[in-house]
Amino acid sequence: MSLPIATDENDSRLLESRHPRKAVTLDQGGLYTSTWSNLQCPLRKGIIYYRQWEKIFEHDLDSGSSKNEPRMIAALRQVSMSISFTLIPINRNQILLIGKCHEESYYDDDYWDYLHLSIHEIHSYRVGPALWTYDHYGHSNIFQLQPMKSTTNALGITFGVHSESRMELFDISTEAKKGSYPLVEAGQLNYSRKLNNGVVLCPDRHILLHAENSETIDVFYSGTGGTDNMDFPFVTHVSIPNPKGTNRKGERHSGPPRIAFSADGTKFAAVTSDGVVFVWDVRNKIPLKIFEADVPRDNQWPISGLQFSSGILGREVLVFTEYNLDIVHLIDATSFETEETFFLPKRGREWWSEFFFDPSGSSMYATLGGTLYEWNLRKNTGPEWWLGET
Repeated sequence: MSLPIATDENDSRLLESRHPRKAVTLDQGGLYTSTWSNLQCPLRKGIIYYRQWEKIFEHDLDSGSSKNEPRMIAALRQVSMSISFTLIPINRNQILLIGKCHEESYYDDDYWDYLHLSIHEIHSYRVGPALWTYDHYGHSNIFQLQPMKSTTNALGITFGVHSESRMELFDISTEAKKGSYPLVEAGQLNYSRKLNNGVVLCPDRHILLHAENSETIDVFYSGTGGTDNMDFPFVTHVSIPNPKGTNRKGERHSGPPRIAFSADGTKFAAVTSDGVVFVWDVRNKIPLKIFEADVPRDNQWPISGLQFSSGILGREVLVFTEYNLDIVHLIDATSFETEETFFLPKRGREWWSEFFFDPSGSSMYATLGGTLYEWNLRKNTGPEWWLGET
């Protein structure tokens, strides 16, 4: 289903302007532009973080002087190209840095995992020196750690590790002896039946989704138990429509949809391998909206970057891109009555892009070919007309 699309730069209802407010060169680009990645903005608008090889940098885009920008805040162990990191604000005005890597042997079936954990103070929305650090290199399942908020420990964060019948929870112990494993058991989320991969938990931990195939999404609601020991019985499933009429089950490289929750957990979106995006209200089995990418039928996974903004200060939006065409779709996630569609400003033969928002949802960022772009979203002025209301 198509929505009205703004065509003039000044008639945008979602962005202050579809022309980027700022463009900053983080890298010279070229063949190896993918060596800097994991861009994120966890603290405040304009202060972004990214990885270049094993080094993690902080860059204040609004700094009056570029003399000290960017600055390196940490260095991970250089073990392979698959390093990733995440920065998560926690209690006590601190931030947690999680670095992970999974490396496989070229000669046999052996593998290794690398885990870096460090806690840093926050000074004027900037990351300070590490107060506590842990590094581990060996065999483990830490590559699957899913961070989530917690109300039962001092740091305000716990980690989930998925298995077939449950998600085991772990807290960080900063008092662990040097060299000992700092993750301690903190409870578990029990599934009412065995689940394969494809488990997604909503931000408040009340709803769990499981996508095992391209036809349905299973819905589980939190039932009995406390905060860190909770049962998730199966409630229902939603059927995934097939407006394109493709054979998702039998086509090569097809698989279960990729799922993203809204920041408040009231909606979730799913994208299929043939380029269809669906949005559901968690209380309804009928999709709120369906979007189809205009791509050849044999193009697998043409949609990337599916995510919601927080909508705290800026409009709540859903964004995704048509990967090969670098077309950005920005959709009003409150009423679903407005869509902005525009091209990323390509400067060469770039092939990789990332999207992310600042914590308040007031700005959207995109990277392409070593350049970071920033757009301002229009302010969130309060409740808007909801689909179906008069």
